[in-house]
Amino acid sequence: MATEIVNNGASLKITTDGDARIILKSQIKDVNVLRDTIIKIDIGQGALNNVYVDQATVTNPASVSVEDLRDKILAMLQGSTAGLATEVKQDNEIATIQDLKVQVSDLQTKVGSVDNKLFFEPALIDENNPNTVYKGYALPGAKTNEAVWAIERITSKKGILSYQWAGGNKSFNKIWDNRAALIYS
Repeated sequence: MATEIVNNGASLKITTDGDARIILKSQIKDVNVLRDTIIKIDIGQGALNNVYVDQATVTNPASVSVEDLRDKILAMLQGSTAGLATEVKQDNEIATIQDLKVQVSDLQTKVGSVDNKLFFEPALIDENNPNTVYKGYALPGAKTNEAVWAIERITSKKGILSYQWAGGNKSFNKIWDNRAALIYS
């Protein structure tokens, strides 16, 4: 019968012959030597719920005596605030949440602006050439000389229509006034 006691931060994992038991450090009230090689880990819920460990069967952590094992278990309990809330941790979490709120707000703004630019109806259409039509998409009130347009070119060759976008994408960074000189794909 082999037993391992592992420090898992806010808990101890005690594994005996493959069966693991997790004990929260905050539950442990006392660790003491009962007799010979037996250590009792008191979790304050009565004798039947306490954990008893035989030092002779413990392979990890290695110990030279029952007192040495008890001291090693107690050392695992020291600084056991790893999983507990502290003011510093709470301040860090609050700062992280504030950063996330700013990022979510930025995303909402961007999504809102994209919603206004959805490709339902173009803001401008140029049909001056019988074989080429340009459609410009932008927010209402956008100036034609500003790089705030997504421009689509539709060409007709022998009855086949070809739909292409300036710069090969639907990004709102083209100038409508330059539509004829732009590269489409």
